[in-house]
Amino acid sequence: MSRLPTVGQLIHQLQTLDPDRPALLAINPDWPFAHIIGRILEGEGDSGPAVYIAEDGQHGYLPRSVADALGWHEENWDAGLHPAAGGDDQEPWYLDGQDAAYVVTELFHHRPGWTAYDTDVEGVYTAPGSHLTVRCADSGWSFEARRTPGGEEVWHADFDAAVPPTAIKAFATALLGPEPTV
Repeated sequence: MSRLPTVGQLIHQLQTLDPDRPALLAINPDWPFAHIIGRILEGEGDSGPAVYIAEDGQHGYLPRSVADALGWHEENWDAGLHPAAGGDDQEPWYLDGQDAAYVVTELFHHRPGWTAYDTDVEGVYTAPGSHLTVRCADSGWSFEARRTPGGEEVWHADFDAAVPPTAIKAFATALLGPEPTV
C-alpha cells in the first residue's frame, strides 16, 4: 500500500469533520510543530501528476495529545523527556537539541518585509519602516521601538539570557500579532 494518499482519500477523511474548524499540518516527529496549510496546487511529481499542499508558516507547538495520538514522542516521554519532566539538560522536550534562539527568530523570518542581519555575535531583525528592532545576543534579547527610523526611542524591553525562549516568543507574538496570511 502506498504511503501517498490520493486526493479522493483526503476528501473522504475530511468530509466527516466540521468544515468550520481550522486545518493545520502536523510536521516532523522530531520537532513537533503545527503548521498552517498554504496553497494547494497540482504539479508533476516523481511518478506523474500530483497535488501539493504547501506549508505557510508555523502555528505553534503540536499539542501533546495530538503527538500522542500520532505515536510520535512516546519513547521520549518514557525516558522522562516530556514537558512535565524536562530532559537531562532541563530543556523542555520541544527544545531538545534545538538552538533556543530559533524558537523566537523563526517568527521574524516568516514576516514580509523584515530584514535580518545575523553574525556570530548577534542577530538583528528590523521591521518594515525600521520602527522596531529586535536584537538577539548571548546576553539576551532587546526590543527597541521608534516613531521614525533613527528617531527617538519610544520604548524598549530587555530580556536576560535566563528568560525562557518560549516566554520571549510569547512576548514577540503578542507584539507582532498573528502571522499574515497570503
